[in-house]
Amino acid sequence: MNTPYFDNLFDDFGIWQHADGVKPIASEGYALDDATRGLIYCLAINRMDQADILFDYILKSKIENTLYGFSTDKHEFINAPASEDAMGQIIWALGYAISIDYRKEEAVEFINSLVPSLLSMRSLRGPVYALLGAPYFDEILADIIAGSIMKQFEGLSDDWFWPEETITYGNGIVPYSLLRYAAISGNKKAAVIGRKTLEFLEKCCTIDRIRGPIGNEGWFSKGESKPADFKQQPIDAAYMVWAWMAAYQISKNADDLEYASLWMKWFEGDNIAGGKMYDPVTMKAFNGIDRPGHPESDENGVNYHSGAETNICFLLSLWIMSEQKTI
Repeated sequence: MNTPYFDNLFDDFGIWQHADGVKPIASEGYALDDATRGLIYCLAINRMDQADILFDYILKSKIENTLYGFSTDKHEFINAPASEDAMGQIIWALGYAISIDYRKEEAVEFINSLVPSLLSMRSLRGPVYALLGAPYFDEILADIIAGSIMKQFEGLSDDWFWPEETITYGNGIVPYSLLRYAAISGNKKAAVIGRKTLEFLEKCCTIDRIRGPIGNEGWFSKGESKPADFKQQPIDAAYMVWAWMAAYQISKNADDLEYASLWMKWFEGDNIAGGKMYDPVTMKAFNGIDRPGHPESDENGVNYHSGAETNICFLLSLWIMSEQKTI
């Protein structure tokens, strides 16, 4: 597949974090989590030159004992530690690299340096991301991470099967990770929790509304009647594509594959804005759906800015659907 817009987001240091839909916004620099997701995609489609740039960026982000989440356009890392999400995504990306024998020794060494921090994580999504890569690195470590994640679901009611009071961003990565782990390890408890979480999220995303991500203009808190409609982001639609594909790989039920396809249709225009979320010529994906009238959006709310996260998640979703594989 030709991806001229995605390719234009690269330079020899990394992948630009944000772009206005025409060119990168250089002043906003680079983000570590974009390098990790981008590495996964580039390895999946055998783009090794781009993979090398992103792998090197990840290595450079760790200076002495500190991992930095962002860099300026001058290639200077910003003096703020990376988030647990970004750290977990490193485990995922480098674990996948290990699984295909890509720069394996460097990946193993880097993950080893992060294990103490990994085991002290307190967030939900950081360990969830890490669980996607840990089985390729250390099965015992993967079991420990999975156990800590599943513990957060103990005692939850069917009415609110979510370990936080508010459902916010990147939600589908939780069932995706648990279902991927279940498929690899055979852990039945992970399969049950992953499936139940995915079905709960699906219900939340379709309450009296067109199927779509929970908007970050208000999110969705326990006790509310329906989620926010606006500021829907492609990452959330993509993660639901991936999660339903992982469910299908376990169940072999065609209905699960259909759900993955339905979420992919969000990019095709089956969404609250009624607009296609990418340009089929350049394969440029658009940043999301805002409330109509937003200054960066069209009259229906489609935001035509187009950053790294958006494009990586869209392109990896296309790959997952066409190959019927998960990573």
